[in-house]
Amino acid sequence: MSPSHQIASVVARLRAELGVTQKVVADEAKLDQSRVSRLEKGEVLSATEVKSILNALAALGSMHAMDFKAFLEREWQHVEPPSFWNPQRGYLEQADEVLDNVALFLSESEHPWPVRRHIERHRDLLLSATSFLTRLNHNIAFIGNIGVGKSTAISFLFDLLVPATTVTNPLKRTVLETGAGGTTICEVHIKKGPEFGVTVVPLSDVEMRQRISDFCNVTWNSVYSDAQDPAGEIARVSKEMDRALRNMAQLNRRTDTGTGKKVTSDPAADLARSCESEAEFRARVIERMQLPERTRRELWYDSATHKHPMEWVKEVFSQINKGQIGDVPLPETIDLLVPNFGKSFGDLELTLIDTKGVEDHAVREDLEARLKDPRTAVVFCSGFNDAPGPTTGALLKHMRETFAEGFDPGKAAILALPLSGQATAMKNDVGDEAESDAEGYELKEAQIAEKLTAEGVKALPVMFFNVISDEPVAVRENVVEQLMRMRQRGADHLLDLCAAIEDLMENIEQQAIQLAIEEVSKRLSTFLQANRRLGARERLPYVDVMSTLRGIRYASTLWAASRRNGEYSGLNIVHMMGSGAARDARSRCDGWFKALDAFLNSLKADDDLAQAGRTIDQIRVSAAASKTTFLDTVQQTGMEVYREPLRQSPVWQQCAAEWGKGSGFKDRVAKHLEDWFQAEKQHLDKVEEGVTASWEKQVIAPLMRLADESAPQESGAGAYSNVVAFPSRAAG
Repeated sequence: MSPSHQIASVVARLRAELGVTQKVVADEAKLDQSRVSRLEKGEVLSATEVKSILNALAALGSMHAMDFKAFLEREWQHVEPPSFWNPQRGYLEQADEVLDNVALFLSESEHPWPVRRHIERHRDLLLSATSFLTRLNHNIAFIGNIGVGKSTAISFLFDLLVPATTVTNPLKRTVLETGAGGTTICEVHIKKGPEFGVTVVPLSDVEMRQRISDFCNVTWNSVYSDAQDPAGEIARVSKEMDRALRNMAQLNRRTDTGTGKKVTSDPAADLARSCESEAEFRARVIERMQLPERTRRELWYDSATHKHPMEWVKEVFSQINKGQIGDVPLPETIDLLVPNFGKSFGDLELTLIDTKGVEDHAVREDLEARLKDPRTAVVFCSGFNDAPGPTTGALLKHMRETFAEGFDPGKAAILALPLSGQATAMKNDVGDEAESDAEGYELKEAQIAEKLTAEGVKALPVMFFNVISDEPVAVRENVVEQLMRMRQRGADHLLDLCAAIEDLMENIEQQAIQLAIEEVSKRLSTFLQANRRLGARERLPYVDVMSTLRGIRYASTLWAASRRNGEYSGLNIVHMMGSGAARDARSRCDGWFKALDAFLNSLKADDDLAQAGRTIDQIRVSAAASKTTFLDTVQQTGMEVYREPLRQSPVWQQCAAEWGKGSGFKDRVAKHLEDWFQAEKQHLDKVEEGVTASWEKQVIAPLMRLADESAPQESGAGAYSNVVAFPSRAAG
């Protein structure tokens, strides 16, 4: 936001909080009313006029006018100027002052290299910490199985509802399309917009044609071959995708009851019967869809429709989700834009993310990205009776085994969604049923905590929300509070860094500090020389892939992945290979990092090194960041090593050809892939080379540079380039 627009918005807000008119402010400031009006429109006024208006607001009783006046007079030297309403603005002001002192300190050449380098590294960390806190944009991602009630809960929690006067059934008021499961075709984002609107990011041409190919293959086989496996599995596309593609091609099924009997006809099947080949059928379906005409990405509310804006958003979203608007492409994501969305939730800029429901395999690439994003809070949604639910359990297990750090309860929460009567059906230790929903929630919360503890997870915040009977305000506030806790941890980290820098600069002349730092560096170097190597590989990265494939719930998910050379949004073999490599690397390095932690604890316990306590803390922070970077790189290495070989391998044709040969499809596909992995062992060697190189580059080398305090600082980002400031990506 430009300075003039920030002044305009703040002045307008301060005036609105007082409940006075522009004329009242202008009279108090002894200005013409037009000057106040122009200021609130974002026009530039003289500094004298702005001060007069702020003085007038203060005289009229504004609690923040003088603070804003001081804010405008402040010169930000090192930190990007934050919003005046930033909850951590005071922390950022302190950081800017400390960074100014650092710049002055480093401009003086007489200070010894060891201390200069420590302060430079603290400065870099502090700049990263300020970057996290300066921005106000955050996401809240809701994750859960299809049909669990996730979209319904989001709609009620965040008032995404059409007016009750237009719809009598409360469950039909939701702006997000809801149903018994498999309703929403893609991920949906709800955010603040300039006006009411719906925008889409379309599927890529390649993926769009692949979806059409799946649909045509299923339809063709239903007409010309026995596509059903004896075990009961049927090749299929998801019902939401089937519905959208049929609408786009105008091939909707029709039901006729004219003869007194219910008769359903399938125009897609009829079209297939009129074609000589599946390729011809596919070409005719694509032609009917008129893909070149589908270029519209934005739709905006027009009051001429005489509909309530939220009713309009609901209808347009539903039509896009079903492929019913002729010039709109099939979406990869849909954004719902609502003016002033999140205004009642504080000053953060919130985007709600309704992730695509988990139908089968939970460890999807899109969900992992949300779990790793430091600006995203995660809400695991589940049914009441099975809370915390299978998806939550699978993702928590994945995080424990793959991410660098343990699970941070501040990153996520569990939202159990009871149906009426489920809470009061809970029984206490003596077998008595709960007398109220509140008592039932308490009993269920204890059960959830017990399950999580058994799985090695610290207690997560647990919330309950029955959309029919529970008030949303408290739950909504708890969800938003997650983000405030994340930001407060960032602020606490920033204060620690400020204190460390000030401590070093204030005590720079003490010879004891310099000697202690040099001794710590010497001992760290000795430790690294004696403990340089990473442990041997413990687990092949494809082992978990095999067990996952054999345990997949729907064979059609594996069928779809086979038709995409293993890279399917619902089951991505390449992503799983990366996760397998990271899981093995995590297991191999845990012991090393525990040894390092014990070594650093011994240094902290040494009274002779007390003056170097900040230095030891910095080594610990650097090591934790190195571990995160190492595991992320290993995961990417595993994915990239296998991506092209898997794409180009004929193994997928063999896998896809197994469909329709009777029961055991999943086992046969798993066997083909296992044979391929074992035959292509050279790729394992490449992964191991990448793991070894990453270990040396991203863990050992940065710590060695920390140990070599006598050498001049490297140019550029230098020794601290791999350090990630709070919060760690793996904190989730």
